[in-house]
Amino acid sequence: MSDSFDPDSGAASGLTETSTEGWGSRLGGSLIAALIGLIMVPAAVALLYWNEGRAVDAIRALNRGAAAIVEVDAAAVDPATNGRLVHLSGMLRPTTPAKDPDFGVTGDGLVRLSRAVEMYQWEEETSTKSQQNIGGSKTTEKTYTYQREWSVQPIDSEHFKVPGGHRNPPMRVRSATFDGAGVKLGAWQVDPSVLDKLTMFRPLAVQSAPPSGYQASGDGFYHGQDPGQPAIGDVRVSFTGVSAQTVSVAAAHASGVLTAYRDPNGYTIALAEPGVVSAVVLFHDEKKSEGILTWILRGVGFVVMLIGFVCMTRPLTMLFAVLPFLESLVGAGAFLVALTLAVPITLLTIAVAWIVHRPLIGGLLLVGAVAAMLLLRQLHPRRTVCAAI
Repeated sequence: MSDSFDPDSGAASGLTETSTEGWGSRLGGSLIAALIGLIMVPAAVALLYWNEGRAVDAIRALNRGAAAIVEVDAAAVDPATNGRLVHLSGMLRPTTPAKDPDFGVTGDGLVRLSRAVEMYQWEEETSTKSQQNIGGSKTTEKTYTYQREWSVQPIDSEHFKVPGGHRNPPMRVRSATFDGAGVKLGAWQVDPSVLDKLTMFRPLAVQSAPPSGYQASGDGFYHGQDPGQPAIGDVRVSFTGVSAQTVSVAAAHASGVLTAYRDPNGYTIALAEPGVVSAVVLFHDEKKSEGILTWILRGVGFVVMLIGFVCMTRPLTMLFAVLPFLESLVGAGAFLVALTLAVPITLLTIAVAWIVHRPLIGGLLLVGAVAAMLLLRQLHPRRTVCAAI
């Protein structure tokens, strides 16, 4: 065990620990990993199946919405469209500008105000080096180092490996977003569910005086002695805003209020973009965003499934861990087995979900799943491992 010292604080700023885990203990850990893998695989299947259903519901709802939307004038509320999905473009402005109640920051025509708070804190970084030994044991060297960083989230220093000399004070002020009161798009009231879609925040030059304990710094405020030489616990605050401007919205008309529209399948539609944007473009952009989310969740599901299968093969790998090179070879083969299972099962799950919702596309995916399984069987690890042994 060794440690290094920070010349500024005189406290330990780093620590290295070396530990050795026996083969029996590693085998026990691999059995626990296998149990975790047994949970991860069905969880990944459930996530993939749910995601495909969610994606189909989203596309169907957006298609229905695009076909049923009604064009209205922003200058006057049309009672005949009450309960319908409407599209309009006009000037968005608040009755009362958005204001930060803690710092008193506001601005003329400010529709939304976002406060970003960062605190200078200690952050623990961990690096690990491991070495397999003859007999199945494993030696691990873990190094903890500490750096000062600006962070928007409080970092809990109580659980640091070396908390002494690395204490972070409480973060008493947090980031937040504030909306103006009585926001209107022309003659229409705008519900918060629609305002939340307006995320085109721009830097805001603060005009108000800093509150007690803070000083002006750049376009924001600073709590501390010297912004050029920050100390642990110093806080800096900056602001961005959405000003009054022309926007386009596709939302439900509810007695003169623009709010989220709920499709019969439960999917909600509340679309908003700056400028004069047609309904066709609004729905196209939303479909694109849904497509990106669908692929992200597919990737997450696949990775979770792959890790689950790798965990399930850990006990087998550990049986060969008495010789390090055998552990590496069997581990590589086990990964190929996990990959051989994860790819087709991921495709099969997606195919089944689409068969339920869209049979033609689901059938094509099912063919792809079978083809992937046949292709990956050519890389079957058992022949590779046995030949190497």
